Amino acid sequence: MDCSCTEAPPHSAPKPKTESVDGNFSMDDLYQTGGPDQLEEAGYDVTCIGLLSEDEDHIRKINEFQAYLDMVMRMVKPGCSPEVLNVALNSMSSLADILAFMSSLKLHSSL
Repeated sequence: MDCSCTEAPPHSAPKPKTESVDGNFSMDDLYQTGGPDQLEEAGYDVTCIGLLSEDEDHIRKINEFQAYLDMVMRMVKPGCSPEVLNVALNSMSSLADILAFMSSLKLHSSL
């Protein structure tokens, strides 16, 4: 996921106040600022940082999972003991069953 958050643009310097000849404020005073900055909403930066952090955490977990699969593939190969093969088969079979069950629940719950 790509977060396209950008920094808020620098604030423009306020215009100097100008008073009319009679001492009242002129129309320039009403338009001194361009209004509230919409990028300064509460949680704007926190949301973006949170999404980036979640992405990094997800990628880290995927890499960790891949490392475990690589380790299993190095251990379970022709010539390994029957016990290692049985444990690997039972574990992978159980994992596949659990993930398939979880996937079906997620699919049904979204309907």
